[in-house]
Parts: sequence; structure tokens; C-alpha cells
Amino acid sequence: MSEHRHPGTQKAWLPGIEALRGIAALTVVSHHMWTLSREPRFPGSFLMEGFGNWGVNLFFMLSGFLLAETFWNERPADLRVYWIRRIFRIAPAYYVNVAILFLFFAGPHLVFSQTGAKQVAASFTFTHALFPSTASSLNVNGALWTLTIEMMLYAFLPLLALAVKRAPWLSLALIALTGLAWRGLVAFAGDGLREFYFHGAAVDTGVESLFIARQFIGALAIFALGIGARWLVVRGHCARVYRWFPRMSTSLFILMAIPSALLLHWVERGSNFRNGLFFVGYDFVVMLLMVPALIMAAYPGEFSPSPLRSVSTWLGERSYSIYLWHFPLILAVYERGPLRHLPATGGYAWRLPLVLVLTLVFASVSYATVERPGMEWGRRITQRLRQPQPQPTKERALA
Repeated sequence: MSEHRHPGTQKAWLPGIEALRGIAALTVVSHHMWTLSREPRFPGSFLMEGFGNWGVNLFFMLSGFLLAETFWNERPADLRVYWIRRIFRIAPAYYVNVAILFLFFAGPHLVFSQTGAKQVAASFTFTHALFPSTASSLNVNGALWTLTIEMMLYAFLPLLALAVKRAPWLSLALIALTGLAWRGLVAFAGDGLREFYFHGAAVDTGVESLFIARQFIGALAIFALGIGARWLVVRGHCARVYRWFPRMSTSLFILMAIPSALLLHWVERGSNFRNGLFFVGYDFVVMLLMVPALIMAAYPGEFSPSPLRSVSTWLGERSYSIYLWHFPLILAVYERGPLRHLPATGGYAWRLPLVLVLTLVFASVSYATVERPGMEWGRRITQRLRQPQPQPTKERALA
């Protein structure tokens, strides 16, 4: 069994899962480097276009996979411990990122306005992506919308996980169908939802539909895949498969991700609500093909040492900070800023490496000085909560 331990916990951690996180982070970075540029077309550019949603959905699936087991133990989970760990895992690095970007990157006229105050309040409470009026993050970081979805998962996961514990396959089916039904509502009868969210604003109908489909309820099908994969692993259904491998190779489950990535050829079609059934099921099918790779990444034994494993695990441990910082750095290197200027032309030979280097530097600093200490603070607080309280002596009781 691997002795690698995740910061801020006392649990053995799986390098394969960290590697998947690293892959998810790199795909999101690649997507935004392409979409925030002038979107050059080349053979295989569909991968760049689809990698963003693919990476985000992989993050969502990993969240369901990693957290659901908390509520399947014989002893009831302490919700105080759960929430403190989750808050200290996400909030410190996020608040530092938002504070710096709002103060030094966003336009002052926008920050110190009624719109800015509303955006700051929504960002502080992780509710910014619930409605279009606060979803922009003052145009400084277009990647932050997923944290609203992540926080909503944390809020509803105890109910979802306990339902799966009582009736596994029925509950998973109902959770997945709820998410797919939401996307179906957007595709086939979404005018009312579009009016509710956008109030007739001059926004492209396709953009409106994607925004609504990506709300928390629309992500339930992806979370169900992660929770279901964890159930298979925890209940020993994958033990026989794991016995076939005396050691696991990182390259194996990366190769297993190829079928899912190839489906990105149809990402434009799957993102268009006018394509009905395709819009409803596309993301779900793409992530369903990732489930075998996820299960193999959760291999409980030793991983063969390799540069690929070392690099991907290093990236995975810093994936959250990579996710937080890459978007504004791309805006800066492409000379776009928060005012939506057109990206600079040319210079890709030095701009792209510079984005990667700066992202890794900022992510490493954020991880070392904010993210990891935040996890450790959360662990210490929950340890104090778990310590038995001293019983009062007889003399104190009578005092």
C-alpha cells in the first residue's frame, strides 16, 4: 500500500488520483490558452476546444469520487469536521486569489460600484455563478464559476451519499437522471428558464442555454458517475481487476482516457442546445468513458516509478492553485486585461511557454503559502473538535 500522504490529512493518498487532477488542470489551461487567443485552427484543434469542459467535468467526477465515502462509514460522519475540512480546503486560496485580482487587476470604476459590491458579496459567499449578473467575476477570472458548483456539491453530498448507501443503484440512477432531465428541459423547453435567468437580455441563446445547463443540478449526472465509481471500489467490486496488476503504471490509465478525449471531436455539437438529445447526453457519455481510467487511477497498490508519475503527481497536488491562477495570467500575457480587449496577434512561441511558467510559479507559491497551510489549519481545528472534553471534578461541579 502506498505510504504517500496528502497534506492536511492522515489518510494514505493515491498518486493515480493526483495524476488525474494534474491532467484535468492541464487540459483546462490548454483550453483557455486557445479560447482566449484568436482560436487558431489546426488538425486536432477540437481537443483544445473541448478540453475545458472535459477537464472541469473530470474535476467534478473526482470530487464525487473522493468525498462520498465519508458518509459510508459505520460511524456517522461529523458534519462539523466535514464542513471545516471542505471550507479550509477551498476558501483560503480562493479568497486570496479573488482579493488580489479584484484590487489590482479589475477596473477600479467597476470594483467600487454597485455592481462591484454585488459581485464581491456573491464571490465571498461562493454564490457568484448562480446568476448571470454576478457570474463574470469582474472579468478577471472566468474559471471561478465552477467553485459555486463545487460548494453546492459539498452542501448536498451528505444527502446524496446517504441515499446511495441505502439504495445504491436506484439512487445513482435517480441522481444521474435528474441531471440529464435538467439539460433536457433546457434543450426542449428552456424558454422559461432563459427568461428567468436572463430577463430578455441581449445574450446569445446558445450562451444562455449553456449557462443554465451548467448549474449544479445539470452537473448531478457527472457527480453520480464519480460517486458510483467510488462505490464500486469501496465495496470491493474492482478487487479482482486490481489483482491482475502487481504494479500500476501511470501511463496505463492515461491511455484509457483516450476514447473519452476522442469524443471531443463532437464538442461543438454537444454544446449546442438545438441538438436536443446530443446536448442532453454528450457530457455524460464523455465522462462515462473516463470511469475505467478513474477506477484504475484509484489502484490501491504501488505505482511504477517514472518521470510521468512524478510530474503528474506534482501537478495534481497543485492543481487547484493552477486552476485558480492560470486564467488571469493568460489574460495578462495575451495583453487582454479585464476589459475584454482583443488578444495580441503573434508571439505564440514565447507567450505560451510564459503562460505555463508563470502559472506553475504562481501555483507553487499559492500552494506552499496558502493552500497547504489552509488544509493544515482545518485539520488542527477538527482534531481539537474530536478530542474528548475533560469531565468536571466533583469540587468544580459543586462550585
